[in-house]
Amino acid sequence: MDYYWPDKEELRQHAEQLGPLCYQLSALSYPNGSPWQVATFVADLKAAHQYYLFAVVAGEIVGFISYSALFNELEITNVVVTPAWRRQKIAWQLWQLLLQAQTTAGQCFLEVRASNLPAQKLYEKLGFTLINRRVAYYAAPEEDALIMALKWKETTNNGRNGAATRVNFSF
Repeated sequence: MDYYWPDKEELRQHAEQLGPLCYQLSALSYPNGSPWQVATFVADLKAAHQYYLFAVVAGEIVGFISYSALFNELEITNVVVTPAWRRQKIAWQLWQLLLQAQTTAGQCFLEVRASNLPAQKLYEKLGFTLINRRVAYYAAPEEDALIMALKWKETTNNGRNGAATRVNFSF
């Protein structure tokens, strides 16, 4: 697996191309279709504190993690791997890259459907713990969200131990 981790300016420049791609991957990946529309992804890609890390296999984007980064906190907004590439450790590798890049003490938050046991298992393996529940948070179908958090200490690895190679993605 390779990865494409554009900086904020590059995300803004390519938001119109990446938004529909994120929507398509999301629509394939969620049982009831994408919870976000194309316009939502485009706006998110352009937003000041939103970032994306993409998994690339054979020149094709097959997954991504989107997150907000503000001060020493990350809030994960999407973790998507297209069904054809699941169970290949792509989500694990994306998480490893993201977490290894964190060099100052901080924490990460995410929400996951109560029924999404594979994702919960992955998050627990990464060190996330359950901190709360939001009743009836999700729609279609209505379901509770589990709020999970991970705290990390200051490191100096600067993402050097990544499990993938960075690539420049071309549109």
